Amino acid sequence: MARVIHSINITVSGSCHHADAVADEEHHRYALDVLRSASAVLLGRNTFDLFSSFWPEAVSRLDLPSYMNSFAADLESKPKYVLSSRSAVTEWKNTTFLRGPDLGEVTRFLNGTSGIVVVFGSPGLGTSLAAAGLIQEIHVLAQPFIGAAAVRVFASLNSRKNLALLEARPFQSGVVLLRYGVEA
Repeated sequence: MARVIHSINITVSGSCHHADAVADEEHHRYALDVLRSASAVLLGRNTFDLFSSFWPEAVSRLDLPSYMNSFAADLESKPKYVLSSRSAVTEWKNTTFLRGPDLGEVTRFLNGTSGIVVVFGSPGLGTSLAAAGLIQEIHVLAQPFIGAAAVRVFASLNSRKNLALLEARPFQSGVVLLRYGVEA
């Protein structure tokens, strides 16, 4: 079975809106390291829609820094799986849609996959995976903001999940990476 790492940006108030994040070079290099460690990427539909509106073209954009082009190229080459209850078609290479909202197809995918599967963002999917006991590691990128967005990660989780701190690493921007193992 795959080892699932959920990487999520969270403000001090618990919001996880994509606009409330420091997306600088250090953040992208962290994300690139996590991506390179993974054999696949799993995304919720809303995060996929955000990613697919930017990253496929970012591979060849000359106006972007090289670290963003590198992330885009690696993301392009990775198998991407998207949990969605809506039908979808995409031109983005290596993308497979898994029928949701239940986790049946995701669980079969994870059971049949070895290595690491990284989930970027995707607060709804992350909550469902955590509730089902399918996440082994959570990377919280604590943002130096009090966010006002209504989206909260793990808001609908019905039971406590104990975490073991693996690493706390401050970034120059004020972001703090908190890596946690999820205890069984």
